Amino acid sequence: MIRHGEILRLTALGISQRSIAGSVGCSKTTVQEVQRKAATRRLEWPLSDEMGDEAIRARLYPPQDRSDASKAEIDHEWARREMGRRGAATALLWSEYAERAVAAGRTPYMYSSFCHRHQRWVDANPECAMHVEWVPGEWTQVDWAGDTMRVSDPDASSPPRVHVFVACLPFSAHVYAEGCYRMDERAWVEGHVRAFADFGGSTPLIAPDNLKTGVVRNTIDKLIVNEQYRRMLEYHGSAAVPTRVRRPRDKGGVLYAA
Repeated sequence: MIRHGEILRLTALGISQRSIAGSVGCSKTTVQEVQRKAATRRLEWPLSDEMGDEAIRARLYPPQDRSDASKAEIDHEWARREMGRRGAATALLWSEYAERAVAAGRTPYMYSSFCHRHQRWVDANPECAMHVEWVPGEWTQVDWAGDTMRVSDPDASSPPRVHVFVACLPFSAHVYAEGCYRMDERAWVEGHVRAFADFGGSTPLIAPDNLKTGVVRNTIDKLIVNEQYRRMLEYHGSAAVPTRVRRPRDKGGVLYAA
């Protein structure tokens, strides 16, 4: 659970929001929310002895009004499990939640409120997520998306498959994606070049998965990147730092960097 009192104490000491988040074990967004609500409700440190975390939480988050009480509850455990599935998206989960709520005669939360409440639940249950700090403009995460698509062509006996190349700037969550008929080294390299053009520049570090189009070998002792890929990255002032094979939790939005 979030230690609201500790957040208020560290805030009074002038500690930065990022440092408070690291000390308390929550996200920076949660620290900002607690500080904002505390300021609104004139809750300042030091507090009286009887103001434990439960009392502080009650002041920060007063009982729901009738409009909230009528809303369908969110099954956060279900949402967490579904987000771990391949191809899952928050919008799809909200749509399924809303359909079930309406079918049960309840009123669902709006999409933004659904996302906010689920994120708050995740922040309060740190075992459900791994927090990663990103520096703006330092990393680009790249990979082929797991699912393929097909081109709609009524004249083709077998519609060709389309593989999706994805590049992501993890700090801003800006994503570039394009469809490719091939998953060879040329398509991989050209995808990077067009992603850099879309971003308006490259980043010094690139985090690819350990796929053969980019990485020949990645062990503790040796990292070998495909020559064409290496030359392209060198031209753009970048270097590949693949994810660790034995540590799949290193992956993030597209994949976590090692």
